[in-house]
Amino acid sequence: MMIAMALACGPELLIADEPTTALDVTIQAQILQLLRELKVEFNMSILLITHDLGVAAEMADRIAVMYAGKVVEVSDVGSLYTKPLHPYTRGLLQSITTLESDRNKPLYHIPGAIPSLADLPKGCRFHPRCEFATDRCRSEEPPTVSTDTGTVACWHADQMAELPLVIEQQLNESSKEATEYLNQIDDKPEVLIEAINVTKHFSMNNGFLSRSKRSVRAIDGVSLQIYKGETIGLVGESGSGKSTLGRVLLQLEKATSGQIKWGELDLVKAKPQEIRSLRREMQMVFQDPQSSVNSRWKVVDIIGEPLRVHLSLSAKKRREKVEALMSLVGLDPSWANRYPHEFSGGQRQRIGIARAIALDPKFIVLDEAVSALDVSVQAQIINLLQDLQRRLGLTYLFIAHGLHVVRHLSDRVGVMYLGNLVELAPTEVLFASPAHPYTHALMSAIPIPDPSRKKEYMPLNGEIPSQANRASGCPFHPRCPAASEKCRAEAPAWRNIGTQHSVACHHPRV
Repeated sequence: MMIAMALACGPELLIADEPTTALDVTIQAQILQLLRELKVEFNMSILLITHDLGVAAEMADRIAVMYAGKVVEVSDVGSLYTKPLHPYTRGLLQSITTLESDRNKPLYHIPGAIPSLADLPKGCRFHPRCEFATDRCRSEEPPTVSTDTGTVACWHADQMAELPLVIEQQLNESSKEATEYLNQIDDKPEVLIEAINVTKHFSMNNGFLSRSKRSVRAIDGVSLQIYKGETIGLVGESGSGKSTLGRVLLQLEKATSGQIKWGELDLVKAKPQEIRSLRREMQMVFQDPQSSVNSRWKVVDIIGEPLRVHLSLSAKKRREKVEALMSLVGLDPSWANRYPHEFSGGQRQRIGIARAIALDPKFIVLDEAVSALDVSVQAQIINLLQDLQRRLGLTYLFIAHGLHVVRHLSDRVGVMYLGNLVELAPTEVLFASPAHPYTHALMSAIPIPDPSRKKEYMPLNGEIPSQANRASGCPFHPRCPAASEKCRAEAPAWRNIGTQHSVACHHPRV
């Protein structure tokens, strides 16, 4: 609808400001294809503003890189991705999480944070974070000069042109990593929390005068074990039930039926006082750190709230604990009296993480915790989450649209569609040999941050249907290219097709 409004007057230039941020990969692919078609049909130019360097690689002819309010480099897309001339561009490209990133190593990220526009450093604006900075960079702002491929503002552009861009990739290692992972699997891992045939239905009125009611089956019989100390990723299109499942596991939403086992306790039947006592052991980090905190509270009060509610600490002890938590997540404790609007997006996400770990929980649901961050800040948060997991023994349910991030962070991955879990496997197994057609479609839609590499996209017909009006049989069959009469008539059973690899499909690709 927003695109239609923008086209109403037949513009020559369409400014698309983060048009695919927070969208799942299939809808993102559809929007990008639509923009390509509209560009040709209306003979117009597009200014695409995006954090996603994969989207930029697929869509752009030229790319302008901005830092602290200034364009620092402009280049054609091919040259920029192979021979960046500005250290900031170079840092962004090295910070990209790809499907080939080494999951056993921390991601590269640009140190520090972007400066405030009200307090810019003297000289080059990037010099406090630049490994190539010299005294000249600290004292003189570099002019913008022309190059063979565009423009650049850097005193060391000639030096950058001579340096190879090293981005670690293991293009053919997926099968090997999958085998190694399967050989290391504990035969009897400890189950921390388990969902058994969980459903969540929301009632809908058909109209003010109507007596009939319909229900939306947001979760439709999901069973899932989450092991102690692991990260399990959860992917799927918007509306597939991922966030609802996370909220139901934490009892922020009550399940309609089924069981959620935490040890010997069934959380679905637990009393309010029992749930309250468990709040210390299960927490959540929300997608939007700005809307999930009280903007009128100082950071010391935001992070200290769970300590005040659950622990009997003096104000001094609570302050000391908050400052220790801020240090743990990489925030300066002296910032404790600041307000949320005084922090960057990545710093606000760190505040949310500090609040989530304040009570030493065992289980944290991360709901799209890195989706709206630029690649370098995203890498910082991913590294932080992995470091905290190792140090504190945390268990994560990581809900995300970005499959490249899910692959890097997760031990196992579950794929949801229309309230159902349709595939579950160890991460490297799933990415090496996905069995469900829906999983194949999701993976084919992942943008590649390399303009020289093209992949075939398997488009899905239509959008995810309403959960109030489901077709019979397999819920995916109206959009599935491999659907048969059996798929249209009979819902597939959940079955094992390999070591810890399960799928709900009549015709899995094995």
